[in-house]
Amino acid sequence: MPSLQDLRDDLTDESLRVAILAGLATIPFTVLLAWAPVSGDVVPAGSLLGNPLMLAGLLVGYCYSDRPTESRRAGMWTGLAGSLGVVAVAVVDAVTSIPSAPPEFFVLTVVATPVLLAIGVGFLVLFTTLSAQFADWVTTRLTRDRRLSNRSGTDEHVTASRWWLPVAVYAALAPVALGYALGVMPESGVGILLSVLGLLALVVFAVAALAGLFIDATAPRDEDSAWFPNALLYAGVPLGAYALAHLAATLWTLENPPGYGMYAFLGALWLTSAVYLTRRRRYVVTFPIRST
Repeated sequence: MPSLQDLRDDLTDESLRVAILAGLATIPFTVLLAWAPVSGDVVPAGSLLGNPLMLAGLLVGYCYSDRPTESRRAGMWTGLAGSLGVVAVAVVDAVTSIPSAPPEFFVLTVVATPVLLAIGVGFLVLFTTLSAQFADWVTTRLTRDRRLSNRSGTDEHVTASRWWLPVAVYAALAPVALGYALGVMPESGVGILLSVLGLLALVVFAVAALAGLFIDATAPRDEDSAWFPNALLYAGVPLGAYALAHLAATLWTLENPPGYGMYAFLGALWLTSAVYLTRRRRYVVTFPIRST
């Protein structure tokens, strides 16, 4: 736990200026989202308050991936600076609601607000810090110098990797689960339950497959390797498919745009998984033969 002196020193630390400014830049967006009008089936703006800080954390993690300052420390300060917007919104809401409230509500507000704010700020700081560390991890794995192995010959890091296994499991499971849910379209209670359970399991395997796809594709390889996969392409196509399907469903005013986005994500992930596994089998010895 950093001391007050450490916090004061960090405030004047030049290396953290970008992180603090990134957090402060999120305050106007946080305020706008908090007080944006809500109507119909629109997602409540208050549930989106963490989005500006998440984006700021990702940006800070990317910027600090090649700097001496740790992305964890930078992300923490981005979260602290950006949480001022949430604190301001909460205080204003509490103050404006007190005059028309009964006396017991006034006491409850005075006692509970600082506690809830402390918990909320702590969560936002943790959330932003994790976002920054995630972006730092992704950026570091994509760095070409890290992806080049110092050894020549067989790509031992790739052949020893087992991160292709969840990709293979997903590639085998997806046609079955999606085919049953979208092709058979069961109407009975048991059939619907199996369809829902299959899709839930597929989503879990999809997350593991996306992570495995990225990690395996960014494993160190020899500079003369016959295959140097584009990790951003393999992992980015499913995410892009989700975004495009969600946007199209929203523009066409279809019901449940996230559902359309998820189906597009699952289908695109199956396609990229199949292509990746095919090319991996062609260029990489999955189970290297050891001489005895």
